Amino acid sequence: MKWIWRILGLLFFIVAVVFFIEEKWINDAERMSGFKQSEWGPYHFFVDEDIKNAPRISADYYFRFRRLDGPSPEISGIVYLDATETAALESYLTTLGYHYVTTDEYGDRWEKEDWPIPEFYLWQDKERRMIFLTKYTL
Repeated sequence: MKWIWRILGLLFFIVAVVFFIEEKWINDAERMSGFKQSEWGPYHFFVDEDIKNAPRISADYYFRFRRLDGPSPEISGIVYLDATETAALESYLTTLGYHYVTTDEYGDRWEKEDWPIPEFYLWQDKERRMIFLTKYTL
């Protein structure tokens, strides 16, 4: 009977440690202005798969992650530095089944037919030669 309590205690300890590590990584990822693919924890746990698989249109890029208010919506994105051409990203979004909807203050919005969420935003800062690809999910 003692072994059951020891196993339960060990399982509780492991769950608590995993929760603490994940929460710390989330907070760290949100506080960072960005992180590189080489930063294993934030990249593997918090960058959306569609963002991970996005074409690398520049040799200099970094990732971003944010949680928003509400039932756990998240923003995952990639920022390309010294980049000016969005055609490869537009083609990538099309292959994922997204289509251009409109342009607003966040950039060009891309949605799937009859599915507004998740959605992508593609925004370009021509002056600073930066391109942002961001995915909003619930």
